[in-house]
Amino acid sequence: MTNLDKLIKLYHRGKKFTCITAYDASFAKYLDKSDIDIILVGDSLGQVIKGEKSTHNVTLDEIIYHAKCVKSGLNKSLLMVDLPINSYSNKKQAYKNTTTIINTCGADIVKLEIDETNIDIAEYLVSKKIPLCSHIGLLPQTVKSKTGFRKYGKSNNEATKIYSNALKLDKIGVKIILIECLDYTLASKISKNCKAPVIGIGSGIKLDGQVAVIYDLLGISFNKISSLTLGEQPAIKGIISKFKKDLK
Repeated sequence: MTNLDKLIKLYHRGKKFTCITAYDASFAKYLDKSDIDIILVGDSLGQVIKGEKSTHNVTLDEIIYHAKCVKSGLNKSLLMVDLPINSYSNKKQAYKNTTTIINTCGADIVKLEIDETNIDIAEYLVSKKIPLCSHIGLLPQTVKSKTGFRKYGKSNNEATKIYSNALKLDKIGVKIILIECLDYTLASKISKNCKAPVIGIGSGIKLDGQVAVIYDLLGISFNKISSLTLGEQPAIKGIISKFKKDLK
């Protein structure tokens, strides 16, 4: 039984998941010691690490580099790694790149943004025994303007489509479903009716776990990415202020 299977077994016993992003060994080690269940190396690094406005320019090589850094800091936490944009355009490419991430970085699970246009790729990867997390709802890789950053599933048509995709992915056998910026009622409905754990970001608390970008939690994100963004945390500001004061 893999560590991922062990975690999912605990979920069936009522455990809630915690998932926080990291992009380097130091944060990874700290989060691992803090008993965070899953560390995500997300393509959000395009925004919080590279200082860009979107995830669209993140490359597979960059993901692999940061995933290796994070893996070196982990002992207990599971490693989830994003496939960046344009790295899973077809089944063959998706399989090649997911196996590269698993074999090169030691990833426990790989995350893909999925909708009705590429759900066949998710099904293919699961058939090839790839441990998969399907990301639905707001899909940052497809967002082309600020209007795309909104709450999804508020209209009946959109909610029906997203719900249908979630059920299909669950039936296919993905290990985890990640939902982003979904209407809270829809998010809860998906969580209740899927066997796979449903974790979310900006989708309410009635889920099987929560996802957060580490810099959002600390209030120091280059770009405001999620509703979890807080003001600058006093502890961080105090440490920097003390460092400056001690030099005077």
